Amino acid sequence: MDFSEVYETPVLVGEGAFGKVYRLKNKETGEFAALKVIENKSVWEKEKAILETADHPLFPQFIEAGESDGAYYIIMEYIFGDNLCDVIKRRKGFAQPEAMRMALTVADGLGWLQTKENPVIFRDLKAENIVLTPNGNVRLVDFGSACGLYDKLSVSGTVGVSAPEQFEGRAGLSSDVYAFGRLFHFLLTGVNPSEEGSEDKFLPLQDFDEGLSYCLELLIEDCTIADEAERLPDMYCVTKRMVEIASSTPRGYKKKEKEARKLIKQRAERGVIYEKNIRK
Repeated sequence: MDFSEVYETPVLVGEGAFGKVYRLKNKETGEFAALKVIENKSVWEKEKAILETADHPLFPQFIEAGESDGAYYIIMEYIFGDNLCDVIKRRKGFAQPEAMRMALTVADGLGWLQTKENPVIFRDLKAENIVLTPNGNVRLVDFGSACGLYDKLSVSGTVGVSAPEQFEGRAGLSSDVYAFGRLFHFLLTGVNPSEEGSEDKFLPLQDFDEGLSYCLELLIEDCTIADEAERLPDMYCVTKRMVEIASSTPRGYKKKEKEARKLIKQRAERGVIYEKNIRK
């Protein structure tokens, strides 16, 4: 694989289960690109197929892909910024408006993937796979686990983040809903769901800050129910709920908050809140 005519010497910037990522600099224009080298052909084919058509601000722009010296590569837009997981840890969570804005971008992007002719499920949505850019936007950068809804599936995911059914070799549209709920909770509370002992801290938002929204608490609960048949079915429903909350008038929002708080209390009395949302 020789890109020396166009790019300066590649710089290794990341390495994961499915390949290595390098930063490239165009000799003529000075522009940067990301080079992902993948040894597994089927993984490469899936990721390439998704990125080629991923026309959404959440995802990096596809440049080219090919095969060289027995390895497969994808060149895409290079996303500058900080790993979102590291930022959340430093800040111990984001203020509600910022978290809501970032979560809406993620929800809309995942919803876009789910509306494709062969809907795409990401299967490993977590803060570690998201870059927070200098202008405050979030970009999802690792498609190694993504696949079509109707593809043959293998066990995939991250404990504490991914939906329980993924560890049984199953996944559906609601699997990404579950992971989104865990990510949103992390954004608001600073509790990383993939760290050991985090399940004991997967508590209602108001346990961290009484001023946090009951509507968002209810949304997270509905996203993270362990039984996929009971959780929200897809990211369209998630996005719709979030837009309804964000676009409410002050009076309407106050009413929604009152209704959500009442429902949460009723669920708590029946013992059906977080204890049923945690994978045993």
